[in-house]
Amino acid sequence: MGVERNKVLRRDGSLPFLSAPFKIMQNLYSYRQLVKHFVGRDLKVRYHNSILGYGWSVLEPLALTVTFYILFAILSDSDDPFRPLTILLGILAWSLFAKTFSNGTTSIQRNNALIKRVYFPREIFIFSKSGYNLFEFMLSLLVIIPLLITYDLLPTSQILLLPVAIIMISIFATGLALFTSILQTKARDIEHMVTIGLRISFYLSPVFYPLEMITGGRIPSQYVETYLILNPMATYITMIRSAFTGAPLGIPTVNLIITFATTIVIFWLGAIYFLRRERKAVKFI
Repeated sequence: MGVERNKVLRRDGSLPFLSAPFKIMQNLYSYRQLVKHFVGRDLKVRYHNSILGYGWSVLEPLALTVTFYILFAILSDSDDPFRPLTILLGILAWSLFAKTFSNGTTSIQRNNALIKRVYFPREIFIFSKSGYNLFEFMLSLLVIIPLLITYDLLPTSQILLLPVAIIMISIFATGLALFTSILQTKARDIEHMVTIGLRISFYLSPVFYPLEMITGGRIPSQYVETYLILNPMATYITMIRSAFTGAPLGIPTVNLIITFATTIVIFWLGAIYFLRRERKAVKFI
């Protein structure tokens, strides 16, 4: 009992400013079996009594790809030779971000019964959601194999962009969720605000169209850099596409550095905010 109490006391406002992310990583490692349990639980709940089972992780992005392919073909005169693949990869990347962010936002509130019964680091709920969505993303990637064969696309050195982009998307979404999960315990409106924000961001991000449609003249050239800074997902989606198509990334190195730095700062500040507010926040659930 004394050990658990000491764990709680170390999570108050006296927590050193720079050590918050490392403290979270330490907690995740110490409770790694519990994280695996929650990820496995979510997978079982998601596909329990489902006829197609894990097939839904493939059918959902495929259905969206067909829909946006038709829409894009009607509204755009783009000559993208890999259009179905471009759209599919954009949808998969966005789904990883949106699901990690939205599920993480409600993870503390929706596990209130368990939180009231036993103590363990509450960030485990958020990171288990991240792990679950990452696993589902990896399953969904199987659907692009037929397209890669059809277009005769072989792996190039650009494939190294894939793990980098996936990791950064997860860090970005989790960092945001560290903020909103605490706010959600005090105001249930946060969940709806996140949903609306994601819907707006979906259309402002190059999900079902290439980044070149924005940077190539659709917005004034002086605002392109600002757009890339304010929308990290534009960079990460483009990285994933380049990883499979082998096309040049087309994003200045400076913008890449700024985007990576912004993502890490958001995660770092989110970790600090979560650890300092989590004890008080759980009183509202």
